[in-house]
Amino acid sequence: MADTRLENEFVGISASTVSRPKLTKTGKILLGIAGASFVGMCAITVPFVLPAARRVCLPYVPATDTQVHNVMSLLSGCKPGKLVDLGSGDGRIVAEAAKRGFQVTELLLYCTVHVRLCYAYGQP
Repeated sequence: MADTRLENEFVGISASTVSRPKLTKTGKILLGIAGASFVGMCAITVPFVLPAARRVCLPYVPATDTQVHNVMSLLSGCKPGKLVDLGSGDGRIVAEAAKRGFQVTELLLYCTVHVRLCYAYGQP
C-alpha cells in the first residue's frame, strides 16, 4: 500500500519541473580555474606523450648540428684522449669526437638492458 502511494507521488514529475540549483559566482570561478588547469596540463604533457605515438618510437632524440658544434667547441680546449659518452643516442657526437682524435666509448641504456636480458635467458 505504501509503495503505490510513493509511485503516485512521482508520476506527475517531469524533467521540465525539476530545477537544478543555480551556479554561484564562486562556483563559476572554481569551474573556470579547474578547466584552465586541465587545459594547461594537457598542453604541457602533449610534447612528452606524442613521441610515443609515432609508428617507430625511438629511444633517443637526435643531436642537432648546433649541439654537436657546441660540444666540439667545449672539447677543443682538451687534448685528444679517452672520452665516454653516456646515452650517446644517434652517435653524432661520438663520431665527431672520434674524427678529432679522441678514443671514444659510448654507453647506451637500451644496449645494457638488451645484454642483461640475453644473459638472463641464456641467449648470445
